[in-house]
Amino acid sequence: MKIRALASILACCFFLVLLQLLAAFIGPVVGTFCGVALAFASLGILKFFQVEVEQIWLAAVIPTGSSIVGVALVFFSRADVAPLLWLAPLLACAVALGIVGIQRMNSKRCGLCNSRLGSGVTFNCPRCQLLVCDSCWVFERTRCQLCEQNKVPIFTPDGRWWDKQLGPRTAHGRCQLCMTPAEEADLRPCRHCGRPQCRDCWDANNGQCSRCQWTIEDLPEALQAYTVGAATPVKDAHVPARG
Repeated sequence: MKIRALASILACCFFLVLLQLLAAFIGPVVGTFCGVALAFASLGILKFFQVEVEQIWLAAVIPTGSSIVGVALVFFSRADVAPLLWLAPLLACAVALGIVGIQRMNSKRCGLCNSRLGSGVTFNCPRCQLLVCDSCWVFERTRCQLCEQNKVPIFTPDGRWWDKQLGPRTAHGRCQLCMTPAEEADLRPCRHCGRPQCRDCWDANNGQCSRCQWTIEDLPEALQAYTVGAATPVKDAHVPARG
């Protein structure tokens, strides 16, 4: 657990103990039902400090433990304390478990590792449309791990679409990335710098030229959200002279 998260939890517990003490001194009924308030307050405080509690038991321990400490301090400091106050920790535990249980039931899961997403960073894979967590996302390739492993394409195999985006197929040369010759691969030159890449490499790079960063204009909508500066080349790129 990170130091920031630990400090936020300790601050939350301190506030909850004070709240339980104040309610107990007001009266036994108020002190008892304060346990319900502690459950809501603890979850609200942790959410405010952006602390993600993955363990369901920890979400219940924080308000329950704070309530126990607050009630115990009241019993040690006063003689005539109603035993009814000991119901406050039970209420805090039951309500906290109920709230977290409902939240877990309604929360989305990662499409690959099945972990609960909560309020963390999530990504919609443009190739398979799965909603995945940051652990299952390949940031450098803008796709999920499953699509990366299986080399799932995002562009259509229709040659007419490729002709419209990049022009006719190149009959000579090699792909400047995988070095596959034109006789074995469908090479398409970049419209800005003229560097040829095979269709597989264009697809693997999400339609972006590896040399000048020019990007195919007609990208799928799912991919456009992850592409910056589509169809905009870098300034120092140039079109090679043609003989």
